Amino acid sequence: MGARSWISLVVAATASVFPLGCIPTLPLRHLSYDAVAAPPISRARLEFAAAAESPANSSLADLIDIAGQHHPDLRWARGRIESARGQFIQAGLYPNPIIGPRITQLGHGENNWGEAGATFTQTIVTKNKLGLARQAAERGIEAADWRAITKWNDVVTRVRLTYFELLTVKRELETLKNILRVSEDAVKTAETLEKAGAGNRPDVLRARVELEQNRLRWNVSLRRAEAASQNLFTSLGRPKIALEDLLPKDGRELDVAPPEFDWNCMVEHLREISSELQEARAVIVQNERLIAKAQADVTPNVDVNLIPYYAAYDQEMRGLVAVTVPLPIYDRNQGNIRAAKGNYARVIAEEQQVELRLIDGLTVAYQRYQANRQQANTFREVIVPQARESLKLVEAGYRGGDKKYDYTTVLQAQQILFQAQLNEAQALGELWRSVSEIAGILQQSQLDAGCMARR
Repeated sequence: MGARSWISLVVAATASVFPLGCIPTLPLRHLSYDAVAAPPISRARLEFAAAAESPANSSLADLIDIAGQHHPDLRWARGRIESARGQFIQAGLYPNPIIGPRITQLGHGENNWGEAGATFTQTIVTKNKLGLARQAAERGIEAADWRAITKWNDVVTRVRLTYFELLTVKRELETLKNILRVSEDAVKTAETLEKAGAGNRPDVLRARVELEQNRLRWNVSLRRAEAASQNLFTSLGRPKIALEDLLPKDGRELDVAPPEFDWNCMVEHLREISSELQEARAVIVQNERLIAKAQADVTPNVDVNLIPYYAAYDQEMRGLVAVTVPLPIYDRNQGNIRAAKGNYARVIAEEQQVELRLIDGLTVAYQRYQANRQQANTFREVIVPQARESLKLVEAGYRGGDKKYDYTTVLQAQQILFQAQLNEAQALGELWRSVSEIAGILQQSQLDAGCMARR
C-alpha cells in the first residue's frame, strides 16, 4: 500500500468518528449497567398510579388515591428520582478514548510524505474511583426515593387535614340549619303571641335579632364551606374531576371514635420508619462514599497513548507507546478531601436535627390531640347531653304553663344547646385534625393503624 493510501486511510478512519458523535467499540473496562432497570437499592421505589375517575361522594381513601394520581408534588418527586438515576448512570461511565490524526515530517528532504498515522489515547481509572462514585450515586437514588415517600406522606396529610376541615364545616352547617329553623319558628311564635295579647314587642324584636344573627352565621359558614371545598380540591392537585363528586355528604364521620396513641410506641416507631430520617441516613452513607472517592482521587489516573504510523521513506509501519501519569506533588486533592469531611459532619448533624424536629412536632401534635380529645369527650358526654336535657325540661315547663319558664327562658336554653353543638363540632374537627397530624408524622397509611393503646 502506497503512502497516499496510508494517509487517506488514517484520515478517513479518524474523521469517521466525529460526524456521528460516538466512539468505536473497544474492549474497555466499562461498568455493567442496564439503563432500563433500576439500580439495586434497599427499598422499593414509590409507584405512581394511572389516572382514574372518582366515584360520587368520595371517601377519604378515595380522595387519597386521587391525590396520588394527580398531585404535582409526586411528579416532582418522580423527576427527582429520575435525575438521581441519571447521575448514577453517569457516575459509572468510563472515560471515552481520544483519537486524532498524526502526520509529521511532511516535505522533509526525500521523505515528502513524512510519517502519517493516528494517536489513540485512553485514560485508565485507578483506585476504583468509578465504583466509589457509583456507590455514592446509588445512595443518592435511595435518598431521592425516601424524599418521594416524604412528599407522598405530605400530600396525604394535607388531604386528611382539608377533608376534616370540610367535615367540620358541614357539621356546623347542619347545626346552624336547625338553629335557623328554630329561630324562624321562634319569630312566628313571638309574633303570634303578640297578636293574641299574650306576648310583648321586646320578645318579637329579640327573636328577630336572634334570627338575623343566625342567618349571618349561616352565610359565614357557607363561605367557609366553599373555601374548605376549594382547599380540599387543591390538596388533590385540582384534578379534572367535578368538585361536587369529591365532596362528602355530611360530617357524620367526625362521630367515629378516634384512636388512642401510646407515646413511647410513637417515638420508637418514628425513629425506625420516618422517611425523612431514612433519607438523612442515606445521605450520610453517600457522603462516606464521597470521602473515599476524594481520597482515591489523590492517586492519579494513567493515560496510555498508542501512536501507529506509516514511515513513507522506509515504506514500513511503525508505532509508539507512551504512558503518562501526573505527579501528585502540589495538588493532592487536599481541599476536596477537607470539604468532603466537612459535608460528612454536616449531614450527621442534619440527621440529628431532623430527629429533633420530628419529635418536637410529634410532641406538639400529641399535646394538642390530648387536649382536643378531652374537650370533645366533655362536649359529647357532658355538656351537650345536659344542654339537651335542660332544653327539654324548659320546653315542658313552658308548654305546661309554669310561670318560671317564659319564652326568654326557652330561647336561652335553645341558644345554649346550639352553641354547645357548634362547639362540639369544632372540638371534633380539631381532634381529627390532630389525629391526622400525628398520623402524618408517623407516616401511617391508615388513621387507626400503628401506635394505638386501644380503640
